Amino acid sequence: MEGRHKMQPIHDPRRKNLGLFGAIVFIVSESMFFMGLFLVWFYLRDTSQAWPPLGIARPNIALPVLNTVIMAISTIAMIVAERGVAKNNQRALINGTAIAAAMGLLFMTVMIMEFSSLGFNPTTNAFGSSFVMVLVFHVLRVFAGVVIMGVVLVRAFLGQLNSSRRALVQACAVYWYFIASIWLIVFYFLYIRL
Repeated sequence: MEGRHKMQPIHDPRRKNLGLFGAIVFIVSESMFFMGLFLVWFYLRDTSQAWPPLGIARPNIALPVLNTVIMAISTIAMIVAERGVAKNNQRALINGTAIAAAMGLLFMTVMIMEFSSLGFNPTTNAFGSSFVMVLVFHVLRVFAGVVIMGVVLVRAFLGQLNSSRRALVQACAVYWYFIASIWLIVFYFLYIRL
C-alpha cells in the first residue's frame, strides 16, 4: 500500500482548473471567427470605391455610445461578482452577476433598436450585409454570456459557488471581458473609423 499513490479529491485546489482552460480555448476559437468577420469587412472596405457606398448614410453613433456605457457598467459589475466569490461574499456575487446580466439584456435591447434604425439591411449591399453580420454575431455572443450568467446566478442561489468552487464564475467573467473587448473593437471600426 505504501507504493500506491493517493487519489486527489475532486475539489483539490492543486488540480488544474480545466473549466477555466476550456473557457480560454473557447475564447481563442471565437477570436478566430471574429477575425474572419473583420477580414471580410476590411477586404470589402478596401476594395470598394466608397465605404459606406453612396446613398447609405453613416450609422448614428448615439445608440452605440449608449451600448458602450452599458458594456462598461456590466464589466464593472462582473468584476464585483468575481471578487465577491473570491471573498465568499454571496451578496456581491449575486448582485454583480445580476447587474451584469441585466446590462447584457439592455445591451441586446439597444442593439434591436439600432437594427431598426439603420437605413440599410443585410440585403441592401455588401456594406449592409457585412455591417449587420458583425453586429448580429456580437449580439449572439452577448446572449451566450447572459445565459452563462443565468447559470451562475442559479448556482449562486443554490449555494454552490464559493472561494474554493469558483471556476464557473471565473470562466463567465473571462468570457464577459472578452465580449466587452470585442465590443470596443466593433464600436471603433463600425462607427468611429468607418
